[in-house]
Amino acid sequence: MEKLRKLTKRKNPGQKRLHAIFSRFLLLYALLAVGAGVIIFFSYFVLVSLGMIRIPSYEQTRIMQAADAIRTGGQVEEKLFPDTCVYGVYGEDGTWLYGNIPAEQRKEVWRQAGTQETTSLYGSFWQRIEKENGSTAMIRYQVMAKFVSPALREIFPNAELVFLGAFVLIIVILTVCMPRRFGRYVDRRLKVLSETAARVEREDLAFEREHSDIKEIDEVLASLHKMKEALQKSLREQWELEQKKEQQVRALAHDIRTPLTIIRGNAELLAETEDLREIREWDGEILDNIKDIEGYLVILQETMKGEISLEDGCGQAYFPARPWLEEIKEKAAALGRAGKAEILCRLELPEASSCFLEGNRTNVSRAVLNVISNGVDYTPADGKVEIHASIVRPGDDGREWLRITVTDQGPGFSGEDLKRGTERFYQGDGSRGHRHYGMGLYIARTFTEEAGGRLTLSNAETGGAQVRIDLPLYQGAFLKD
Repeated sequence: MEKLRKLTKRKNPGQKRLHAIFSRFLLLYALLAVGAGVIIFFSYFVLVSLGMIRIPSYEQTRIMQAADAIRTGGQVEEKLFPDTCVYGVYGEDGTWLYGNIPAEQRKEVWRQAGTQETTSLYGSFWQRIEKENGSTAMIRYQVMAKFVSPALREIFPNAELVFLGAFVLIIVILTVCMPRRFGRYVDRRLKVLSETAARVEREDLAFEREHSDIKEIDEVLASLHKMKEALQKSLREQWELEQKKEQQVRALAHDIRTPLTIIRGNAELLAETEDLREIREWDGEILDNIKDIEGYLVILQETMKGEISLEDGCGQAYFPARPWLEEIKEKAAALGRAGKAEILCRLELPEASSCFLEGNRTNVSRAVLNVISNGVDYTPADGKVEIHASIVRPGDDGREWLRITVTDQGPGFSGEDLKRGTERFYQGDGSRGHRHYGMGLYIARTFTEEAGGRLTLSNAETGGAQVRIDLPLYQGAFLKD
């Protein structure tokens, strides 16, 4: 089997068709049968030439050779013809004189013989010879090959049947053995096929393409390999879909913290003020954030149905940069109030700017707000979080980008944080002193890259962490073109 396994590991250029293999076995069967017949025929004539077997005409020939002696001689003696013959001598009127014909056959032999020289009776031939003295000799002989040895002749009366039986026995053995040999030959090759099918059935797909020296089996193996690859791809896509779904759920669970933080902070402020204008303003923020939560829950529901994922890029559109930054500024202020941090926001874009961003507006907002929320979390009470938005041209092509820089007054990033801070579930070494789940910066990076931008981590010169988001800008004239 190991030899066959090595054979099936490589592509065999000398592949054979199944019908050709069957024809080969059939030809071998025929050759063996003919060979057996030739050997038996040859053995028969060798034994005849050695005097161990008498040919079928032997008895008749001996009788004809002794006919004159029987006719002219006196009493017929057994030595005149073979010992396998039976004889009897009758008078002119048919009376029994002498011989070794069984008593119960004597009358019937005389009656059937009549005037014929030969007759067939009791499965034998009878030769009639008229003697000169008027008596008649009846000699029985058989036209069949016989062994010279009386012992063998007793067991095998007809020597020809022995050889014919041997030939039939060999044919029977070949008929039984050759199909079994053919079956074992094919079964060894089918075993590779059944093992491959069993692996595919139990989804054990870590195996190489098998080959067979039988073309039909190799074609089935090729089909199974394609099926394996398709199943492997399907399972991989299913796993990736589940991973994306889990990722989206975690991201939404993380991002719901932002509106909840604002709601909690505004609720606390409402309990501390009686200013009707402030109450209405904070109440409006609470309602807006409740709407955000409702939107997140809708996305969560769609995610659980498998309709969207974190990185599917749905909802891509152009939206004006300045109004969007104003929304970010308002939400950042609310996050600052909730986290008891002062938000310093500086927007260096003209209010009448015709600059646009491309992407999913909600997702881009989530990216920026995650960074701001992280800054608020790591900034000590009554500390400051600075947000700076400006237009930059970082490349040689002169293309404009919107750069949003968020700087907090926390402990800053460690060396490992700078390398791995945007990885999924990366939680750092705890040196920054704040418990988190390793999703915020990962979500921010994912949505930033989805919009064609990039996210960079660094530490500010004055201390604290600094996160920079660069997003490509598009001019209104460009969009019209």
